[in-house]
Amino acid sequence: MIALHRISDSVRARSLVAAPCRRFLLGLLVLLPLFVAGPGCGPVDINQEPSSAAGCEPPQAGDLEPQPIMLPGRRCAACHEKGHQAGRRVWTAAGTVYDRPDSPCNSGVVAGAKVEIADETRKVLVTLYTNSRGNFYTSEPLRYTGIIVRVSKDGKTREMQGAMGSTDCAACHYPGGSAGGRVYLN
Repeated sequence: MIALHRISDSVRARSLVAAPCRRFLLGLLVLLPLFVAGPGCGPVDINQEPSSAAGCEPPQAGDLEPQPIMLPGRRCAACHEKGHQAGRRVWTAAGTVYDRPDSPCNSGVVAGAKVEIADETRKVLVTLYTNSRGNFYTSEPLRYTGIIVRVSKDGKTREMQGAMGSTDCAACHYPGGSAGGRVYLN
């Protein structure tokens, strides 16, 4: 009887330890797809979204890796939209700030600029800051019928002259685009 009692205690002890381990491993299996399909899931294929070019020259090395500093000047929303290549990360507003309206995509970016997105009454809906490649973006829900964007840094400020219906900045802001050039601050 004693030997059987020790065996059952041992089995019970292992099952007490095994249950939390099984739950932990099952939890890891559930989370694994998030890590596999998340950032760093492989290079972007810009040929899938030809409208993303926005008058840009070919991307630099490393610009096709999914990261916040990728592809400055391109139309972020061409990919960051439901049903598109980066549809898991939908941006409600995105763009790049440059030091002049005719800057090429890969140079002349302004890092650390404050970008305020306001509604047509100039009530600020969200405040963003550009990263080291001049990019800004948000997935914050924005409610508006028209938006006005204000960009500022080091005492310089530029503001859109009128309210627009889109927060896909590079759709209009590129050399030859309907806005006449890039979003810029000089």
